[in-house]
Amino acid sequence: MGLAIGLFALLNLAGEALRPPFDTTHTWLGDADLPRPIFRALELAAAVTLVWHAARPIRPAWARVGGAIVLGIGATLAALDVATFYGVLARGVIRGPAFVPASLVVLVCLAALAVSVSRERADRPPWTRFRAVACAAVAASTFVAMPLLLMVTLGPTRYERRADCAIVLGARVFDDGTPSLALSDRVDEGIRLYQQGLVRALVMSGAVDEHNGFSEPEVMRARAVAAGVPEAAVILDEEGVTSSWTARNGALLMRRHGFVRAIAVTHYYHEPRVKMLFERAGVFVYTVPARMSRRLLKEPWFIMREVLAYWHSFLLQ
Repeated sequence: MGLAIGLFALLNLAGEALRPPFDTTHTWLGDADLPRPIFRALELAAAVTLVWHAARPIRPAWARVGGAIVLGIGATLAALDVATFYGVLARGVIRGPAFVPASLVVLVCLAALAVSVSRERADRPPWTRFRAVACAAVAASTFVAMPLLLMVTLGPTRYERRADCAIVLGARVFDDGTPSLALSDRVDEGIRLYQQGLVRALVMSGAVDEHNGFSEPEVMRARAVAAGVPEAAVILDEEGVTSSWTARNGALLMRRHGFVRAIAVTHYYHEPRVKMLFERAGVFVYTVPARMSRRLLKEPWFIMREVLAYWHSFLLQ
C-alpha cells in the first residue's frame, strides 16, 4: 500500500512539473496552509520514503527517523482536514450520507506507515516470487480502491452553496427524444438548485447523439424550461462530448459570462473525476450529486468503468 501511495505522489509531482495544474494531493490531504515549495518537498520526501520502504529495508537511522517524521506531517495535515470536514458538517454547510471523509482513511494509512518506517527491521525476509506478486497485487488493489474511496466519500456529499451557475453534465437521450433516467435526474437536480436561488444560470453540457441526432443539451433545456426555468437562464454547450471537454468548455463559458463559482451536477460516482478535470481547467467547482429517483440498473458497471476513466483522466487529461 505504501508503494502505491508513493508512486501516486511521484506521478503527481511529475505531472505538476510537466503540465500544471496537475497535482491532486489536496483532494486527499485538504488544502494545506503551506507554501507550495515546502509542500512539494514534503511530498517528494514522503514518496521516496514509501517507495524505498516497499523495496528494501531503510537501514540508515537518519532516513528512518526523517521518513517517519515526514509521513507524520502528512498524517497531521490529513487530521486537520478531518477536523475541518466534521466542523462544516456539524454546522450544516455540507450534507450527505457519507460521514467519513477520504482524509480520515489517509490519516490512518499514513500514521500506520510512519510507525512501520520508524520500526523498520534490518532482517526483513528476502524477496521471493510470491512476495513480489503479492506486493504488486496489493499495490494494484490500492490504485483501484483510491477512486472508489472518493466515489463513496466525496461523491455523495452535497456541497450546496451559492454559485454563479450549475454545470449539468449530459447523459443518454433515447431514440424517441426522451431523456434517460440518468439525464432526467441530473437535470432535475440543476432545476432544484436554480429554484432554491443557489445559482442564476444552468449550463447544460452534452453532445449531439450521432445515432439518433438528438442534442442532449436541447433536451435538457426543454425539461428545465418546462419546469419553470427561464430560457434565458439556460446556456447550452453542445461540444461536451466527454467529461474533459465539458470541463474545458465550462471554463470558457464561465469566463465569457463573468462567472466565478460553479456547481458541478452529475452522479456521485462521476463527481470525483469531474472535480479533478474542472480544477485542471482552472475552475474550482463545488459538487452536488444528482438525487436518483431510483437506482440505475447499470450502476455497478458505471462504477467500475469510472475507476478506469478516473485513472485515464488523471494521467492523460
